[in-house]
Amino acid sequence: MKQLLLLITSILIVSSCTEKMDVELDSTYTRLSVEAKITTDFKKHFVKLSESSDVFFNQDAIPVTNATIQVNDGTSNFSFEETSPGYYESSTEFSGIPGKTYFLSILNVDLHHNGKLESYEAQSLMPYPHKVDSIAMNYDDNYRNEGNDNKEYWLLSLYLKDNKENEDYYGFACQINNVLVHDTITEVVIAEDTFFNGEASKGVEVGFFDQEKPDEIIRNNDLITLETYALTEDYLDFVNELQFMDMEQIPLFSGPPANIRTNISNNAIGFFAVYSITRTSTIVKVE
Repeated sequence: MKQLLLLITSILIVSSCTEKMDVELDSTYTRLSVEAKITTDFKKHFVKLSESSDVFFNQDAIPVTNATIQVNDGTSNFSFEETSPGYYESSTEFSGIPGKTYFLSILNVDLHHNGKLESYEAQSLMPYPHKVDSIAMNYDDNYRNEGNDNKEYWLLSLYLKDNKENEDYYGFACQINNVLVHDTITEVVIAEDTFFNGEASKGVEVGFFDQEKPDEIIRNNDLITLETYALTEDYLDFVNELQFMDMEQIPLFSGPPANIRTNISNNAIGFFAVYSITRTSTIVKVE
């Protein structure tokens, strides 16, 4: 278990830290920053566009407006509408279909405000969802966390049979009473199946509830839900690179640094993420 945890990294969304962080970017020109996600959830999906340059990352990025955005899965075409500056939602609700490749098209981008319109493309395959057998919650009043502090934690253990035919890539986040509490870069966990490829996991710890954090306190009869993400290898690699940029200091809307990988064309930064979600729940009994 401890070996697996060495591979665990943290992904997604943002931290609440507001300390200035001077990150080295390519200062020769502004680039398009893209955050785009398609999942198996039936909802309106989003694409977020902004400008990226070598600025202190506690400043809000400049939104990129008036773009034309479409997503195609080879059968259906989904148009996106700008609902706020730089934020685009699909005009209809839909759910991604595992096994299909999704194509993102971003047109009519006047990034340099000179009337010259640019276009960007990306594609990603949606993996099939992971099948989870069960989850369990365990209390530890002296758990040693990543900061080498011994603290009071509730730990969520995962039980599943890994698919030996594939190299699988996992992401994990937790809800308490239908509220996603592990939604920051430092809280959402990802892992490869290196240590249980084709085997049954026997209670791998993938959820961590710090009882000193108000939004993570566990009470009797709380409904705990594990979100298990089926990621592509490319997205896992992208996320791993984000970890090394000390992303816990980067606040909302800042966009990723320019020297990590991307699947967006035309020298953009960011990622078009496509993944399946499996949700598994349990009721906590506090003695």
